[in-house]
Amino acid sequence: MLLHEYLRRSSRQRPAKVALVAGQSRITYAQLARDTDALSGSLVRAGVQRGDRVAIYLENTSETVLGVFGTLAAGGVFVVVNPATQPDRLGFVLENCGARILVTSHEKLPAARQALTLCTAPPALVLPGTGDTPAGAVSFTNLLAAPGDPPRLTSTDVDLAGIIYTSGSTGKPKGVCLSHGNIHAVVEGVTEYLEHTERDVVLCVLPLSSSYGLLQLFVPFSTGGTVVLEKGVMFPYEVVRRIRDEGVTGFAGAPTVFAILLRLEGLENEGLSSLRYITNAAAAMPASFVPRIRKAFPSARLFLMHGLTECLRTTYLPPEDLDTRPTSVGRGMPNVELWVADNDGRPLGPGKVGEMMVRGPNIMQGYWNDPEATARMILPGRHPWEKVLRTGDLFTMDEDGYFTFVARSDELIKSRGEKVSPIEVENAIYTLEGVAEVRVVGVPDAVLGQAIRAEVVLKPGMALDEAAVKGHCKRLLEDFKVPQTVVFVESLPKTAGGKIKRSKDTIA
Repeated sequence: MLLHEYLRRSSRQRPAKVALVAGQSRITYAQLARDTDALSGSLVRAGVQRGDRVAIYLENTSETVLGVFGTLAAGGVFVVVNPATQPDRLGFVLENCGARILVTSHEKLPAARQALTLCTAPPALVLPGTGDTPAGAVSFTNLLAAPGDPPRLTSTDVDLAGIIYTSGSTGKPKGVCLSHGNIHAVVEGVTEYLEHTERDVVLCVLPLSSSYGLLQLFVPFSTGGTVVLEKGVMFPYEVVRRIRDEGVTGFAGAPTVFAILLRLEGLENEGLSSLRYITNAAAAMPASFVPRIRKAFPSARLFLMHGLTECLRTTYLPPEDLDTRPTSVGRGMPNVELWVADNDGRPLGPGKVGEMMVRGPNIMQGYWNDPEATARMILPGRHPWEKVLRTGDLFTMDEDGYFTFVARSDELIKSRGEKVSPIEVENAIYTLEGVAEVRVVGVPDAVLGQAIRAEVVLKPGMALDEAAVKGHCKRLLEDFKVPQTVVFVESLPKTAGGKIKRSKDTIA
């Protein structure tokens, strides 16, 4: 199924229903479908052909949503770029994917213009908003107002829908190419286990430049639900107000999102009974967060999940298994096969640490214009038409098929000849009262190979010292897992999607 058909189907079935809430705007399915058709027609008349890339460099706004669906309806490929992206990285993305059009805001125009200087064939500029449109740019509003029917396409679900750029090991972003079929397969699976219906109202605070954020858009639109867009959790009380006032039923976050919300007192008394589920992906949930989330949001079922951009989603843990498997991310989602393998690709038995492998319709088509990186990640399957994805994530799997995350393969700490999962050490430190966030990393050491370093962010008004953290770890962990160094910092570096960074260039 083509992704923009979600919108058209829902507009036929429930035209007057509010599809999107963004800021003060409340947009019905009928209006969103009309604007999508108008934009797609304008894009085609502007020269966008099937497979052409349209970059969208905006906050979470209604124009971002229209840009995604208008591009798809025109047969194009959306490339949503996080608005926090700096000009040099933006320029690389635009040049790398050969973007034909760049949709951006007046506020981001200086950064966009700087990025365009890095392109051999700069894309055309499209600007939303009510301000004057500068020379050389096109008004987004004028594109929506242009007459004409939507284009007639011959696209199929094997065509590319989007390219999502992730950080590469060499420092250069890699463009993950996802087809309509890839995304639709995951939307169907997520819809099934979350039991999504047209009654659901999903609050999206995650950037639409991430795969996790995009699923908060596609899943409710596929069932005729409502999406409430926020630009993040910088104002957590506004997030709480949105949940209450909009009757939000579904909320997705990463551990950094929940760390911010859990600092608020009395969430269980805020009248958030409409919330029926909460999901976590993007990074492993600290085990100590689980009872706090359940207390703060007593009406919500908590789903712990795993995924990566290259296949969107792999596992989910049913909420009824939380008490017996609080550190697990569950079993494979519908229509996906998973296993743990050794360095030579051989399947491993229960309890063994190895790399998660993925087989299913959710596997990306490859990295844009990077066949070597693609060949490292996608391996041949048992038959010529099959392929298998290497995730780069280390897991154990038990006898019942439940997976437990250990570490990224390139983040595992090797100290004193032992392999240490930074997640395990972080989970121990998170159980200390007063800890807001923590990052555990390995740093070079002439004697140990790598020394374990813990970087801790404290909650406001709380006090801890290095001896207290080390003593706590000694009570919970084997001796070789206890950090050699504990430092207290004001904040931890994060990716544009909100995950805590562990890349070597961020470790002081």
